[in-house]
Amino acid sequence: MAEPGPRSDAAPETPPRMPRWVKIAAIVVGVLLLVFLVLQITGVAGQHGPGRHFSGLGPSPVGVAGASIAAVPINK
Repeated sequence: MAEPGPRSDAAPETPPRMPRWVKIAAIVVGVLLLVFLVLQITGVAGQHGPGRHFSGLGPSPVGVAGASIAAVPINK
């Protein structure tokens, strides 16, 4: 018997294709990163970080249960 040759209708060896959901997820993540970077560079997103919350007032004294001592009324 003769050796069978390669089939003419067989697909050549190619790696499997990337699933559609992976491509869509990568595009969405890329667009979100791009929007984030544009907002940060242009300053539209505002200031972020510790200075945003404390505004240079220094550390505020904290009392019981996280309430600021300055916010607690003093009865005389």
